[in-house]
Amino acid sequence: MKALAGRIGLIVVAVMLAAGCSKQPVDGDIEGFWRLERFVTHADGEVHQCERIFYGITRYVVEVAERQGPGGYGAFVGRFEYVGGSSRVAMKDFRHRASTSDSGRQATPEELGPFGLGATSTEFRVVVADGNRLVLESDYARLELVAF
Repeated sequence: MKALAGRIGLIVVAVMLAAGCSKQPVDGDIEGFWRLERFVTHADGEVHQCERIFYGITRYVVEVAERQGPGGYGAFVGRFEYVGGSSRVAMKDFRHRASTSDSGRQATPEELGPFGLGATSTEFRVVVADGNRLVLESDYARLELVAF
């Protein structure tokens, strides 16, 4: 009985240690789940209202997807990284989403256009990041996202 109690205690301690070792976000005001409300393209100043377009940002991965929306734009997975702290971020190497990963097929700039991305590799200046709103600006567009 003592041996069993000792093993259970060891398991409890191991679980507690593992829980404390989870990776925390680099910037919790940027990383998370976002809904793209609109984006403004700089070339023509056009405001693009978005419907059911979502961003999922973690420390190394970004997913952009239209969920049950009217456009049929699909879902894409790319790499996410901070460029010089939390004031600049980059999204790149987008591929078509497949099941729990990517399909290996690269996305085109035309496919990423409805998400406010003008290229398969984009660097953004972080204009606002307060946990409720996220505003990102690239050479191509200004994205306005709200927490989901």
